[in-house]
Amino acid sequence: KRQSAMMSQEEILVSLVQGRDGKAWAERQQTGWSVYSKEPACTWTGIQCDSMDRTTVVSIDLSGTKLEGTIPPELEKLPNLRVLALGSNEIRGNIPSQVANMPNLEKFNVSDNFITGTVPSFASRLLNTVDLSKNRLAGPLPEDFGTNHDRIMLYDVMKNILTGTVPGSVRDMEALETLSLSDNHFSGLLPTGLGMLQNLKYLYLDDNYFVGTIPADLARVQGSLLEEVWLQDNRLSGTVPVAFADSSNLLDLYLDGNKLTGKVPRDLCRSEINSDFFLGYPRR
Repeated sequence: KRQSAMMSQEEILVSLVQGRDGKAWAERQQTGWSVYSKEPACTWTGIQCDSMDRTTVVSIDLSGTKLEGTIPPELEKLPNLRVLALGSNEIRGNIPSQVANMPNLEKFNVSDNFITGTVPSFASRLLNTVDLSKNRLAGPLPEDFGTNHDRIMLYDVMKNILTGTVPGSVRDMEALETLSLSDNHFSGLLPTGLGMLQNLKYLYLDDNYFVGTIPADLARVQGSLLEEVWLQDNRLSGTVPVAFADSSNLLDLYLDGNKLTGKVPRDLCRSEINSDFFLGYPRR
């Protein structure tokens, strides 16, 4: 334990290099990624250090570099790490609790990998981006996933195999601009209070098993920034809230593939809404 506590930044970073494939990956990088490297960690490919002291690692961005392996718990020994971006690689295994508990994370992106296990609760109150999309995560969202996360602007878990309902703590995410839960196995009622999130612009809840009616507060008019609302391919019932027609910023409203009844408000048929539908599939 004493020896591990004294690991250098270089030794900690090299924990990302695993097995034969990892060594082959390291050899393809322009600088660093070996404990035998003469270059300091701050010069390594994908690494950024604090702009003040120029020695403390604050960012690891290895997105799209064909990195293979797992997320090593040893990364917790970089307590000042703000960015961990490993998207579009071949990362497997789960998200270690040691990493989820890192206190200064601002951006966590492991999208488009093969990560399994469950969605963790993140400890950092500084988080503004959580992107876990396009993996193999299962189980429910943590009940407290929105608690103490009033800085998160993007929370994306689309295209996993997540289940359960959406916890009410989502209402605590006051800075939230994009919530993407598409293409999972979520069920139950749509959470009330989403319409009270003053900064919410993009809401993607399509391709799940949500039931019940569309909450009236989601279509609130005054001050709404909502531009895209995707609720298609669920099991929603009831009528389309008339107030959607008065949402001045609304560009996309997809409700098909549900069990809705009644008439569509006439003003929702204006040309500005769902215009990209007539050009092909929705942009994403």
